[in-house]
Amino acid sequence: MENEMLCSVIVPAYNCEHTLCESVESALAQTYSNLEILIVDDCSSDNTALVMQELAARDKRVRCISLSQNGGVAEARNKAFAEAKGLYCAFLDSDDLWAPQKIETQIALLEKGLGDFSYSSYSFINGEGTEIGKAKLVPDSCTLSDLLKENFILCSSVVMKTEICKFYAMDGTFSHEDFVYWLTLLREGFKAIGYTSPLVKYRVYEKNRSGNKVKAAHDRWIVYRQFLNLDIARSCGYFLSYTFHGLLKYSRLKK
Repeated sequence: MENEMLCSVIVPAYNCEHTLCESVESALAQTYSNLEILIVDDCSSDNTALVMQELAARDKRVRCISLSQNGGVAEARNKAFAEAKGLYCAFLDSDDLWAPQKIETQIALLEKGLGDFSYSSYSFINGEGTEIGKAKLVPDSCTLSDLLKENFILCSSVVMKTEICKFYAMDGTFSHEDFVYWLTLLREGFKAIGYTSPLVKYRVYEKNRSGNKVKAAHDRWIVYRQFLNLDIARSCGYFLSYTFHGLLKYSRLKK
């Protein structure tokens, strides 16, 4: 494919020596082969740096970037945004997996002018890679109000024009930085287009499923009140919807 159609895959990596290789290999196996894989090691204390160097030695499409100090996932992604050479950027977390046709499918949607960024449905896998529960099926469009009620945009499912990433940096001052990023883009008037069949396997660990729900709820409330400056009434309404959909997500994993 022509160079102008290059897609940059953004992979923040922190202490992920056991999952990074499989995740990156799912990107390298794409039917859309004109890719560069930007792995950003966020000052890992395990063998993540060695794994990414081995991947780069095996495939010239892999580029390694190392941060001198741990800055968090937002800073790692922003570093990759600055280094990206592709027309498109695709997000991939270091423990998730892509279906082979993912990038080809979503770039085709964007090339038709159907949206400014694309997301997809996804299934769930556990720490060992076994599929669990029911897939999360997303709608084919998303407004700001939709996303405030339920964050169904999985980071590893998103593809967008690189020019957007280079103009809008991720804000690491808020938890749920990817959620805040999608809100920012929608608030700025960008259009999101969804692909309703699963294109991603989202890895869920038992510790995440039973983690600090109080902190997650507090962080979401902060987004409503401090980032979006919503009043108490609207914040409460969206928070109730967030809680309801969170319970649905947990029940989906149990089935």
